[in-house]
Order: sequence, then C-alpha cells, then structure tokens
Amino acid sequence: MSIEVKGLNFFYNKGQVFEKKALDDINMFIADGEFVGIIGHTGSGKSTLIQHFNALLTPDSGAVYLNGNDINADKTKHAEIRRKIGLVFQYPEHQLFEISVYKDVAFGLQFLNLPPQDVDRRVRGALKVVGLSEDYFEKSPFELSGGEKRRAAIAGVLAMEPEILILDEPTAGLDPKGRDEILEQIKILGEELKITVVLVSHSMEDVARLVDKVFVMADSKIVLHGSVGEVFANSELLESIGLAAPQITYLMKELSQRGFSAKGGVYTVNDAFRAIKDVLDE
Repeated sequence: MSIEVKGLNFFYNKGQVFEKKALDDINMFIADGEFVGIIGHTGSGKSTLIQHFNALLTPDSGAVYLNGNDINADKTKHAEIRRKIGLVFQYPEHQLFEISVYKDVAFGLQFLNLPPQDVDRRVRGALKVVGLSEDYFEKSPFELSGGEKRRAAIAGVLAMEPEILILDEPTAGLDPKGRDEILEQIKILGEELKITVVLVSHSMEDVARLVDKVFVMADSKIVLHGSVGEVFANSELLESIGLAAPQITYLMKELSQRGFSAKGGVYTVNDAFRAIKDVLDE
C-alpha cells in the first residue's frame, strides 16, 4: 500500500493565541513495500506527520492518499483505514491493559470476526517476531520489564497484520541487543509480507542499516529526501539542523584523512568492515 502526501499543512491551536504551524507544505511519496525512515530533531513534525497517515489528525489543507485514495474524502471509512495501518507509538507499553500478555496481543483481533485458530496463529506469530516465548503468554503485562512491555505492545500491532506499519521510536529505552533484534525482525517481516514500513527514529545507525529511503524534517518541513547514501552524504546540512550522519561515517572520513583510503559512502558497521577488509586485502 502506497502513501502520498500533497501540500499538507497542519496547525495546533489554529486561530488561537498559541497557534503553531506543525506541518508546512509537506509533499512525499512512499511506494508500496518500501521501508522508509523519517528523521529530524524533537519538534520537527515527525510524529504529527505520521498521525495523518491513519487519520488520527486531519489536515488543515492538503491531502493524504493511500493507494491513490484521499483518506479524508469519506470519514466513515477511517476505522477501516486504521485496521490497515498499524501505528506503534513512542511508548506503546502505556497501552497495555489486559490480564495476560496473550490476551493483550489478541485484544484487537476480537473485532475482526476471525476463527479462533487464526487468532491463535496471529498472536503466536507476533510474539515470536518480538522475541517473547510461550513462557510469557500467561504473565500479566504489568509484571514484565520495560523492554518486555515494549515487545508485547509491538506484538499487539503486528498481530493485526497491517498493510502499512508505522513505528514512532519503537525501541527507545531498549538495550542495544533488544533494539537490534526487534528491528531486524520487523525488516524481515516487511520483506516477507511485502508491507510498507515507516520508521521514525533518532538513531542514524538504525536508519542507515535498515531503510530504503530517508526523509529529513526540520522546522515542520521536509528539507531533504533520497536514498541512504544521498541523504547521509549531506552531513553538513544534517549538522546544521542538529542531526548527523552515522558515527561510522565520521570514523571512515578520519581514516581517509590519515591516508587510509577506503571507499566512500560507508554508513554502517558492516559496510565499514567490508571496506577496511578490502583495503587490507589489497
């Protein structure tokens, strides 16, 4: 499922003393099946933008299209749209409320009139993706650690088998191993199911490693977009708006300045390993 945004403008407290323009003439296209990253400093408009993708917020002007259809043309279809778009908020564990992990993940499925075996398959599959074994099924969500709560909450969204998965800083506060495991599984899931994935993140390393295309936001606008290489090659622009290229990029630049001429365009640790190995092998 594709997402297209045309001329999107949105204000908080419009017409009031504290009016603030949160989105300023946003135009973007995300193709069906793409894994896209949205980056920007706090307050740049990232979270406001993604809440327009499933009609949690309505534009003051402009439009959002899913597969070419304006999602706000018929507001009676918003519930149907939200079933197709899974949105994982920044702290999804705040949404946990059921008496067991299994029931919490299964909660949204009860409205889809699915056979019990399909519900069970989806719940088990979603919990497997986020790394929670059967030992967790009957535990109360409130007995889990912070990282485990995050995993359970993400599983609840995955169980709905959305056509678009939107993740707003889904791994904030997780340890590096847990973060990598969840994001790698989500990437695999996106590839296998051919769903569109949108990742909002402050981690340049995660974005460089995972996504196909990057949108950079600053002051409520999209100031840069393109492939990982095209975006992170603009390190000076990124730094001017309070961001940076992945740390490994700066290491490779420093090595280059010291006469260790590895290839350019290195944005991940794996890329750096291969580049350094190629030079040493020569």
